[in-house]
Amino acid sequence: HAPLALPFMTGLSRYVRYHITDEIVGDVGFDVLSAFWYQDPESVAKLMETLQGEAGKPILEDELTFMDKPANRFFPVSERMLIPGEEGDAQIWVLVRKPEGLSRYDASQRLADQSFPDLFARVEQVEFALLRDAFPVDGGPLPYNAVLQFRAGADSAASARVEAWSIGMVDAGFEVVAVETKRHETDLDAL
Repeated sequence: HAPLALPFMTGLSRYVRYHITDEIVGDVGFDVLSAFWYQDPESVAKLMETLQGEAGKPILEDELTFMDKPANRFFPVSERMLIPGEEGDAQIWVLVRKPEGLSRYDASQRLADQSFPDLFARVEQVEFALLRDAFPVDGGPLPYNAVLQFRAGADSAASARVEAWSIGMVDAGFEVVAVETKRHETDLDAL
């Protein structure tokens, strides 16, 4: 699929699929997290325009052969490096949706200032952590407000610690999904 779609993705600077190797917490309902980095918003707009025209039909038809399109969830994010380091091939992802009565701003602040630092205090040797704050597309609801990706060095109990941490989050009204993943990056220069 990538060789078919990538020629139309001008402005794409990085493309990575994070395949789920283990479900830790929550109703996961997906088997891969895909991340696309673009140089500017205009590149994304141009891609969306292409996909809606004749040139996009073969791409969309090919997607139907391996994707559950109605289950796909897309949302733009901003990234904040919480703990600089190497991303590595294996990571844990924690996806969080805020309680209904909490604003996006207050939820983001609470997660970044309290909840995720509490998680890092529980997990030993966090060597990389990237927080992605989500933004709604066209005013629609967000599947998740925050997406935390991190790598725990030698902590073989990291998943159990994430699971224990999530109990308090769920008790506070947050929805939490956590998974272990394996990174598969497309070398854009090779295509």
